[in-house]
Amino acid sequence: MKKKIAAAAAVMGALASTVAFAQPASAGVDTRYYYESSWSSEGDCQINGYFGQQNGRWSAYFCSPSTWSWDLYIKR
Repeated sequence: MKKKIAAAAAVMGALASTVAFAQPASAGVDTRYYYESSWSSEGDCQINGYFGQQNGRWSAYFCSPSTWSWDLYIKR
């Protein structure tokens, strides 16, 4: 059981270092980031943020949950 917990913790640690997690709404939006678009799912938001960054359209991004969608914020 302890080995399974340790393995799960290692996997989560690796994922946390590669996935951009959404900031909580109460934290506000960093003024260096600009609203780009809105997506119906977190996965769509993350994919579009990632590809925009890979294509050089922006230097960083994060997805933030809103009432009915996920908002993509970018840093140019």
